[in-house]
Amino acid sequence: MSTITTKDADNSKNQCHLVKYCNRACQAAHRPAHNKACKRRLAELFDEKLFKQPPPNEDCPICYLRLPIDEDQNVYQSCCGKILCNGCYCAHFVAAADTEKDKCIFCRSELPSSDEEDSERMKKRVEGNDAQAMINLGTYYQFGMMGLRQDNAKALELFHKSAKLGNNIAHFSLSVCYQTGDIVEKDTRKETYHKQLAAMAGEVRARYNLGCAEGNAGNMDRACKHWMISANVGCDLSMKAVQEGYKSGFVTKDDNAKTTRAYGNSIDEMESDDRDRAAAAFCT
Repeated sequence: MSTITTKDADNSKNQCHLVKYCNRACQAAHRPAHNKACKRRLAELFDEKLFKQPPPNEDCPICYLRLPIDEDQNVYQSCCGKILCNGCYCAHFVAAADTEKDKCIFCRSELPSSDEEDSERMKKRVEGNDAQAMINLGTYYQFGMMGLRQDNAKALELFHKSAKLGNNIAHFSLSVCYQTGDIVEKDTRKETYHKQLAAMAGEVRARYNLGCAEGNAGNMDRACKHWMISANVGCDLSMKAVQEGYKSGFVTKDDNAKTTRAYGNSIDEMESDDRDRAAAAFCT
């Protein structure tokens, strides 16, 4: 008969970190009694990660102001892979000499002269494991843009590849795909999974939507936590939701004040005259 030693206990599977076992027999015997406490602790550990304030966006490499949380207010450069704010992009176009207008502000490469050239550059960036290029190229395939034929399978593949590299927009796009069922079969579990990962990585739309889902389920405490996290980095919808939560008694006076200050600071850090002029130009 073989002898059981302490090495036989697989404590690596005790993800709750509440107990350690001396051997497999002890581990198996205790499992029924420990199962409920283990699940409860795992849920607590997950919530610690879920409700942790993620870092804000990186700065624009030209003006060194925080990049806007709205991706439509930023421009991805397929030549060098840099993400610039619309303010710097438009300011350059207005001020630069005619011979410089069609060059990247950052690396000075010639900008693509056609949709097809832009797609080819994006493919090269994808080959270099550029997560943002993957989500961009995937979007091209999803909607048949930039000279590419629509290919939902290719789009989904690129979204997943980008998500594995930690791209929050990719996770959010996947959550939308699994919610709508446009390019993949609907799957509520996968929708929530990618929405949570997107939110934990700083995607404010995902965070706001998680708050709405919790609110609709009657979990207003969790809903307001989500909204306060995304309001802290400048999300308008979340700030409005926090204010409504305060009026309804779900948000304390202190939390409302802290969130309002953090929201205001984030807005200030993302504002500039160039960005205001760019926003006005794109709206006309």
